Amino acid sequence: MELQSLVGLFDSTLHPDPSVRQNAEKQLQQLESQEGFLTTLLQMIGTADIGIGTKQAASIYFKNRIRRSWSGSNRALEQYPAISEGERTLTKENILGAIYSSPQAIKRQLTECLGVILKFDFPEKWSQLTVQIKELVHAQDAQKVYTGLLAMLEVIKVFRYSVPNREVVDEIAKELFPQVQKIAADAVSSNDDLAMRMVWISFKSYYNCIQSGIPTSFKEPDNLVAWGTCFIKMIEKPIAFDRETISEDSAQEPAWKAKKWAIRSVNRLYCRYGNPALLPAGNAKKHGAFAKLFTANFLPQILQVYLKQIEGFTTGHVWMSLRVRGLISQFLADCVKEKSAWKLLKPHVEGIVSHFIFPQMCFSEADQELWEDNPVEYVQKRIDPIDDFGVANIAASNLLVDFAIDRKKATLSIILDFVNKVLATYSQSPEDARDPRSKDGALNMMGALCSVLGSRKSPIADKLQEFVLTHIVPEFTSKYGFLRARALDTFCRYSNVEFSDKRILGSVFESVFTLLNDPELPVRVHAALALQPMIENVEIRDIIAQHLPNVMQVFLNLTNEIDSDTITHVIEEFVEVFADKMAPFALQLGQQLCDTFMRVMGDTAVSTQDMSSMDIEDISDKTMAAAGVLKTLGTLVINLESSPEVVYRLEEVVFPVVRYVLEQRLIDLYDEVFEILDCCMFSVKSVSPNAWSLFGTIYDCFKNDGIDFIEEMLPSLDNYVSYGTDVVASNSDVQARLFDIIETVMKSERVGENDRVCACKLTEAIMLHGRGKVDGMIPGFISLAAAYLLVADAIQTSAFLVYSLEVILNALHYNPVITLNVLDQYKWTEGIFTRLMQNVSKFTRVHDKKLLILGLVAVLSVPAEQLPAPLQGGLGQLFEGILQTFRTYGTAVEARNTVEKLYESDDDLDEDYDNLGNEFEWDENDDDEAADFENGDDDADDMENEFLKHLAGKASKALGSDDDDDDGAFGSEDDDYDAGLEEEFSLETPLDSINAYVFFQDKFAEIQNTNQAVYNAIVQGLNQESSHYVQTLIEEANKQRAEQAIL
Repeated sequence: MELQSLVGLFDSTLHPDPSVRQNAEKQLQQLESQEGFLTTLLQMIGTADIGIGTKQAASIYFKNRIRRSWSGSNRALEQYPAISEGERTLTKENILGAIYSSPQAIKRQLTECLGVILKFDFPEKWSQLTVQIKELVHAQDAQKVYTGLLAMLEVIKVFRYSVPNREVVDEIAKELFPQVQKIAADAVSSNDDLAMRMVWISFKSYYNCIQSGIPTSFKEPDNLVAWGTCFIKMIEKPIAFDRETISEDSAQEPAWKAKKWAIRSVNRLYCRYGNPALLPAGNAKKHGAFAKLFTANFLPQILQVYLKQIEGFTTGHVWMSLRVRGLISQFLADCVKEKSAWKLLKPHVEGIVSHFIFPQMCFSEADQELWEDNPVEYVQKRIDPIDDFGVANIAASNLLVDFAIDRKKATLSIILDFVNKVLATYSQSPEDARDPRSKDGALNMMGALCSVLGSRKSPIADKLQEFVLTHIVPEFTSKYGFLRARALDTFCRYSNVEFSDKRILGSVFESVFTLLNDPELPVRVHAALALQPMIENVEIRDIIAQHLPNVMQVFLNLTNEIDSDTITHVIEEFVEVFADKMAPFALQLGQQLCDTFMRVMGDTAVSTQDMSSMDIEDISDKTMAAAGVLKTLGTLVINLESSPEVVYRLEEVVFPVVRYVLEQRLIDLYDEVFEILDCCMFSVKSVSPNAWSLFGTIYDCFKNDGIDFIEEMLPSLDNYVSYGTDVVASNSDVQARLFDIIETVMKSERVGENDRVCACKLTEAIMLHGRGKVDGMIPGFISLAAAYLLVADAIQTSAFLVYSLEVILNALHYNPVITLNVLDQYKWTEGIFTRLMQNVSKFTRVHDKKLLILGLVAVLSVPAEQLPAPLQGGLGQLFEGILQTFRTYGTAVEARNTVEKLYESDDDLDEDYDNLGNEFEWDENDDDEAADFENGDDDADDMENEFLKHLAGKASKALGSDDDDDDGAFGSEDDDYDAGLEEEFSLETPLDSINAYVFFQDKFAEIQNTNQAVYNAIVQGLNQESSHYVQTLIEEANKQRAEQAIL
């Protein structure tokens, strides 16, 4: 391919005339499938006399071509031309050379391409790459060494999380990292830009090597000393900076990046492998020796280095980026939990709290600038941070909390003394001499400690009322907006404080209510959040109810000012609490929420041309806010269950939003819109014409990309069947679409068994609700289930096995004659019933057992002459299966009722949590423990694990778990299947109205009177114990029949 022609085309893509650009882009699209296109692009990028802009355009085109087509998948080939094998080979042969010769900005583009190629080709299709990298890192040319490091990093990144291919990373660590360590050690002393880049990439490679495991070679003492020395030298390395001009942008420079990756590597080594207190039980043996080596030989030195960095930062001699400050806080937090590290850290707590943590928790100049220039972003960073991991002020706050929780005896008095000193200084100073930012920092610290200090057995519990009234409430009227916002936030965190005079809370509410109209947006937002915990108080709730229209209007105004998931959550809670008062303005509220949603999506649409490619994690806070609005709409609908006429009118407002999301294929919002649709139909227990008008849209959505969301669709589809049975029964088009959905899920290789379970559930709903009305669908359902049940190893999980068998049982319950005729026609009878009887013990839930009883009884109700031959000799076994199921049915009902009560007793669970937390946080017997613990020097406990064990024990006891349970005569065909199914307490089916005992008694009598041949076949084989058990079942049926008559 002609090089100069391509250069001319890429020059044209930068032309100011749109028509010239479009013509060039069209020609490039025509050329990209030609042999040699990619190779010529690499040649062009490496040519010295071509302009950087043209090279940049070529590198971006190259990257897009690689990313789109290198995988060679069917999906890629449907949209983009394939890359030939010859082109692939030449690309791999030339890409390292192109990276070597290209400018830094283009190296990054090409390195990303290398990563894509490695993902699909290494090592199977590019086995010589490791040799090439080894040659590069041993070269004398620094640029070649740098190229080798870049390539090595991409290899490691591909396999850093891969367990099956972990040996790739281990081999690189063994073969290449001795040389990489030498490169980094030599380069650390240099101030050259390229040298710092090599250090940065070396450290980043080390970090990625230890992401999911640590190579054996890295555990060797000599290796730890060599790399540890290198890390420490970089962390301690003085880097010149101008205190007046340095900013977070500087953190992107190579030297600062090298320093950051040195700290990240040390932190990862310690928190994952070197901290005995953080090692999971399963890894203690695996990494215990290394942890001892690390804590004994390396930890003291690195901790001193970190403390010196903190000292330098507080005096202004060292600059730390926000990310580095966050990393150091995280490291210190890990040190708090391990006793040997804690002994080293303990003497420095006071200085860390006052000089490192406190300044980071005060309102800063950057905060002020953001408050004034972009208050929306300020609020979002404070209340809706998408990723707070490593954020400096949050990491500092977490370190403070770790001090107070894990080492409370040694640190809490220090922290509280410091806070009291700040607050006292502020209060005692003349108003014009007060520092509002220090007050903000002190309140921020108290807010962070609310879980500790606000608990019932807190040592300052009796002083919290005074704290709130003296230091928080007065700032509601502060002239500083940020201090008003901080006071509201702190009050919200201590909302559980009980006031001696109930009138005080009413007065506080009036102040908060007034701040809903504050001129500053962050203050209004925090005022809204402060109202949320107040509604738990009955008296305040009654006051709020009087102002409810105004409050809801303020909330809705806020959603138009700021897209916040937290605000929509507050609205959602108000809708739940004041559900009985929402009906009068539900339509207005619903319309405003819909308008807010469409506005948010309109804003989002500006930032993305392809709406179907939106990702809720990647686009912006706006999409998350849109999801929050939809959730609030769903809550509004479900709380109007007692006002169906309002729901019908609300559907007219809400359903256009549902249609918009489905038609625009906004897949990240499918869950919310299907929940809205589910809530609408569930609330009115019917399917309105408006809801039916969406059915075709749902079907079209499923046929496009909705198969991946069948689990989200299921409740709505189930409602169409449950509440729209007459339409389903009479409309062949609806039946055809429902069957197509089920068949597609059951046959598609794109979905897993969890999705096929959803298809089975929808099948069950159709047969149970449409009993006697959808005969034509039954053979198809049976065929779909039989395709799995009759093929060895076609089913991998017990859930799908049970649900597949229940398709057959539902068909038998629906119409045993039709079902048995289908099974007999295709010679499936013996195989299906053998599979069923082998797995009776897997029917563990009440619903499963009842359906099994009903299905088998239905078979025995068929006249003997109509039964398939394979069944006529096994009727006794079927009846014994019924009896075996009844033997565990009563226990299953009792266990279900017990667990249901446990789930319903939310207050009891909350009390358990509070009691457990208080017991561990404020143990009155601490002083009687050993000296180390008394001084706060033992390893910190894991409270969360203790609570989880506590709840697990309660649930296990309620379920009557018994590891020695005998499966009985009808056991499992495979002990390797996963655990049994859990009860679904929200599941409602027509089977709920059937009493299994009464049903059995009636049918048994009917068989005895009208189907003598079958009756004789089942009773003749009964032993004495089974015969007696049948009588027991009949007596139980009489008892329950009498109880029902009384009710």
